[in-house]
Order: sequence, then C-alpha cells, then structure tokens
Amino acid sequence: MTRGRVCLVTPSYISSTPRVAREADALTAAGFEVRVVFTQGALQAPRAFDADLLARRPWKHAAFRWSNEGAAERIAFHATRVRHFVARSLPQASWPLPGVIERAEGRVYPELARLAAAEPADLFIGHYPDGLAAAAAAARRHGAMLGYDVEDLYADCPFDGPDAEKARQRILSIERRYVGRCSHVSIVSGPIAQIFAERYPGTRPVVVHNCHPWADRVTAIAERVERFPGLSLYWYSQQIGLNRGIQDAIRAIGLVGAPIHLHLRGSLPAEVRDELERCARDCGATTALHFETSIPPDRLLPNAMAYDIGLALETSRSINYFKTVTNKIFFYMAAGLAVVASDTEGQRSILATAPGAGLLYTPGDVDTLASQLAAWSQDPVALAKAKAASLEAARTRWSWERESQGLVEAVARVIAERRQRLAI
Repeated sequence: MTRGRVCLVTPSYISSTPRVAREADALTAAGFEVRVVFTQGALQAPRAFDADLLARRPWKHAAFRWSNEGAAERIAFHATRVRHFVARSLPQASWPLPGVIERAEGRVYPELARLAAAEPADLFIGHYPDGLAAAAAAARRHGAMLGYDVEDLYADCPFDGPDAEKARQRILSIERRYVGRCSHVSIVSGPIAQIFAERYPGTRPVVVHNCHPWADRVTAIAERVERFPGLSLYWYSQQIGLNRGIQDAIRAIGLVGAPIHLHLRGSLPAEVRDELERCARDCGATTALHFETSIPPDRLLPNAMAYDIGLALETSRSINYFKTVTNKIFFYMAAGLAVVASDTEGQRSILATAPGAGLLYTPGDVDTLASQLAAWSQDPVALAKAKAASLEAARTRWSWERESQGLVEAVARVIAERRQRLAI
C-alpha cells in the first residue's frame, strides 16, 4: 500500500514548470503514488522538452493539448480562445457566478479540471491560480483534500495594459475562494510565506525553496561552450525580457576595461534583442553580448558549469520580485558559479547563508557592479574562491534533496490525518 495518492496540477508545459517535476520526483521517491496533469499549447519546442523529461520519469502523467497546427487539436484551440475572450470580457459583477472567474483566468480551466478529476487522489495540489481552481474542482469531485503550491505572489506580479488591476483582482478573488479550503500550502520563500499568511489568515504555509537537485550536479559534465578571453557572465530564463536587470549588467561591462562577456539564454523576441543591442552599443559593449538558444532542461546545468558568474538580477519593481527568491540563485550554486544578485529581501536572505559565494548590489548601481566585476576579472584566485563557496552552499544547504523533505513531511501529515478521519 502506498503512503497516499497525490495529483499535481499545472496549466503549463511540464518542462516549463520544473518545480512540479521535482515535487513529483520527491513524492514518488518517498512512496507516494503520483500523477501529474498539465497542458500543452501551440509551442513545439516545449512539447519536445516535455517528451524528453517524461521519458525518464516513473510517475503517471496526462496532458490536455490544444494547438492550431494539428487537426486533432484545432477545435480545442479555437474553442478555448473564444471562451477565454468572452470570460475575460465579462464585468467583475459576474465573477461570483460558478466557473466565470476560473474561465477568465485559465484558458483551459474546464479541460484541466476534468483531466485532473479523471482519477481519484487523496490530495490534489494546484500550481498557479488556475491550477488551484482546477485542483479544487477535482478534489471536490472525489471528496479529497486540496493543496496549493505558490512560487510567486501572483497578484503582485507586474501587469501591463489597461486591464492590469482587473487581472490582479481576478487572481485575488480566485485565491480567496479556494485557499481557505486548502489542507496544504507550500511557498517558495519565507518573506512570501509571511505575506501570504497575513493575506489569508489561518494559512500555515510550508516554505520549500526552489532549489536544484544536487544529484544533477554529481552526474553533470560541463558541456563544451565557446570560451572567450576574460570573465563570462550567464543569465537564463524561458524568455529573455526587459525589466529583468540585464541592462545593468551591460552598462557595468561597458565601464570595465577588461574583457567580459555576457551570455543570455532563452527565447528572444525581436524587440527585446533590438533594445539590448542598442543598450550595448550605447555602452561600448557590443562584442560582450551573446544570445544563446533554449535547450532541454536536463542540459541547462552542465552547460552553465562552463561559465564564471551567474546573474540573478530581479528588480524591486513589485513586491513579488522584492520578496521572492529566484531559482536562479540555487541553480548557479549547483553549477558552481559565483553569484551576482540584486539586493532584494528574498535574495539577501539566501546569500547571507553562503558567505563569499557572491555579492548583492542595488538595482541601478552599475558603478558598484562594475567595480566588483573588475575585481574578479583581475583576481582569478578570488573568483575561484567565490565559485567554490557557491558550490559548497549547494552541497551542504541549498539542494532540492534537503529542501524537499519539508514538502514530503507536510504531504504525509495531511494524508495521514485524512485517512485517520475516514477510519473513524
């Protein structure tokens, strides 16, 4: 008999939500029967990454697919697009009606909810607000418990456009509707957990930092990447964007006389490339900028090990970015890179536990950033010590193997309590 059945629900590609896969791995290894429910839209590269990831995983999975490129998915693509547009066009006065706000937030909410409910579980854990709503529907269908995994203060992420406040209120309304029903809430950082608990009284979040598995470091071999003379900086994300602190790094490089190269990995909109290249030209750092294509998730770590410094340049333009802890810091530590991080509350709390692993700088203070980069460029021994301290922090403290213990214990506790109630 297993320790219990857990269904993880995410509205995204599984390869785009690595935390979901890591949770599924940890719970499976701990003896739970795990099923992951996710969706796949029109982007083909993440679909290929999904297939590669799932081929090596023991847990069950199911996906709802919608795309305009294949005949089998075309109806779903257009039907969900129209439904989503209509739901978002409705006034806020309609939100209390069953299913309206959920369809406005999640394009494929009904399909995700049905897929999650296709098999019973003791605990359904939703990721993202629309994943929470879908998990809640499945939990209600089976009389099961509900959980919520929180990677961000979703309502406090920056929203653009005239409907920004409406989008924020929609997320808050969904969380108010469902968080009170949750038996389990896990959150990515202590500062975020504190705000979440204050926002939803009675919630006792379990902090589970978004660390990288140390086992991946043990088995990784650095890939061959083109090395340039001087210091190499590395930044990655699913998509390269503006307002991510990248311009600070470019401007700092322009102030340093020594050769420094900045490698940016992720999908790249044309307008973003144009703006970053313009910034590099203005700073005299054109030759320092290198754009790298997206690669499968399992290649990210060995590839990153070939660089010197990892950049975690979140800004304080929203309370979410100021309070959260980006998974980049933990990833860079596992790769053995020195860390440069913007001085936000969340990132400060992590680097305080790893003396010598890197530095904090105030967003916009490119002079201080340039000074430190110049120092590392001129002192390879100091750089090597910083990289060693970073790797040691990953080995001894900030690994998924260690951090996921809190998740496993919390899930085991709520399922045991449920089984005890059912036995009475």
